[in-house]
Amino acid sequence: MTSLAAIPAMIAASGQAAWGSVALGQAIGTIGGVAVGYGWGWFGPARIAQNSATERRIEYIESIKARASLFVPVTAVAATVAYLLASTDPTFAAVGALYTTSIGLTANWYFVGSVRPYTMLSLETLPRAAGTLLGVLLMYQGHSAIAGPLGMFAGMAAGFVFSSMWVMWETKRDGAAAVPTRSLKILLHSNRHGIFSALGSVTYVAAPIAIVSVVAPAVQPAFALADKVKQQIYLTSGPAVTVLQGWVPRGPEEGRIRRANAALLSAGACSIALGFATWALAPTLVSWLGSNQIALTGGVVVLMSALVALIFFQAVLERAVLASFEQLGIVATAILIGSIVGMPVVGFGAHSFGTVGALSGVLLGMSLSVVIELFAFARGRKRVLQRKVLDT
Repeated sequence: MTSLAAIPAMIAASGQAAWGSVALGQAIGTIGGVAVGYGWGWFGPARIAQNSATERRIEYIESIKARASLFVPVTAVAATVAYLLASTDPTFAAVGALYTTSIGLTANWYFVGSVRPYTMLSLETLPRAAGTLLGVLLMYQGHSAIAGPLGMFAGMAAGFVFSSMWVMWETKRDGAAAVPTRSLKILLHSNRHGIFSALGSVTYVAAPIAIVSVVAPAVQPAFALADKVKQQIYLTSGPAVTVLQGWVPRGPEEGRIRRANAALLSAGACSIALGFATWALAPTLVSWLGSNQIALTGGVVVLMSALVALIFFQAVLERAVLASFEQLGIVATAILIGSIVGMPVVGFGAHSFGTVGALSGVLLGMSLSVVIELFAFARGRKRVLQRKVLDT
């Protein structure tokens, strides 16, 4: 809720144009954050769920080694791109990119894999919420909207430090041995499938706002608000995705198939409920978050609701199911095909029909990606079942 409260605070502090720039920077920084995270948020939970204390310690240390080496150059690129694309208040965009790029340093994948939700709440969620609250308070005391993402960045940095200290203590307590880590080159190469899949997914989510900023800057604040409301409502369902990420990969392959099927069925039902909840709550959220300066049409709300439902289902499919069977390579292919089809529609739709047209393009491409991923999982499941019959 603190991240939601930051939106009207930023609009009230510096206006909707400045908010649009911050949102643009955050969208671009989201891509940077995934690049910094290098796929650990996707394959990390499955590895932690199946590993010993020594292997968990190595996995986390190697993740820090890779992510720390990427953070500075990726942040510089993301902030520069955000600065250049922003039509107004480019500094706000650059700082927004700084914060969301830093999310790549999160340790939540470790807590998900080790099934420690309360530890994650204490060491990651609460410091990030405190940083956001600090930014909100500063904005309401007269500071500009730049205080928002700066406060969020401070909270993210604190969470990273606390979480890393805890992981080192926890694995040592559990008897982890001191084992040399692999070289940076080997690390980046061995995890390439995870990063390609993660980058493709987040780029598809973040690219539309950049396209709208270029082809239809007049509707960018409204599109940014619709996009942010969509993402924030989806984030409320994040705990369900993380629980499934730690549950599906446990045990032998046969058990994983049963759990994957159950995960997809439950995700389908939850997606429908989440879509209707979004449709019901979105008008009130938009009025509050837009500080009564930005309004969205009924058609936009319907498209937002459909996207929230689809994003949740796709997250379960990719991160909990396909990642558990090492099928992340197909995710990158599916997202690429969806982008080739959907992104041109986003640009044309934004130029011709405004926010409705842009969201329609996003929905089209994402739907195509989900269909491709479902077919890939069905083929993989069939191969596993056939192999089991032959073995018996």
